[in-house]
Amino acid sequence: MDNNKQKTIGQLVGVIDHTFNITNDKDEKVQVAVKIDFRTASNSDIKTWLTSNRIIAGQRPWRALSAAELKALDGMTFIAQNIGQKVRSRAEQVNDLKSTFMKSGIEEKKAEQLAITAIDNPDLLTVKESE
Repeated sequence: MDNNKQKTIGQLVGVIDHTFNITNDKDEKVQVAVKIDFRTASNSDIKTWLTSNRIIAGQRPWRALSAAELKALDGMTFIAQNIGQKVRSRAEQVNDLKSTFMKSGIEEKKAEQLAITAIDNPDLLTVKESE
């Protein structure tokens, strides 16, 4: 019988050893080693802590986005380990794609139009089958 089916997330995580540095208000830096016992934490607690950690990690790169770009995040699904990585703005994505198109020989104005379409309306792009 698999005992893991009956255990909470906290029981599976158990006790974690963690060492960190901290600087107090007197500017004294100290390294501290602690143990954190998750065994009595509910599944809900663990999920809340995990989510809070990932949101805090995401706030730094998200602050660089415009209000419209932030609103576009609404409803998106993020891979937990990718949150906190730099988020490229729409303008950066268009510029990068435009450069790629231009390197393949497409003139600048057309490359920009293609890049905007690819970012904003990718379903409008079609691929012509070679004969």
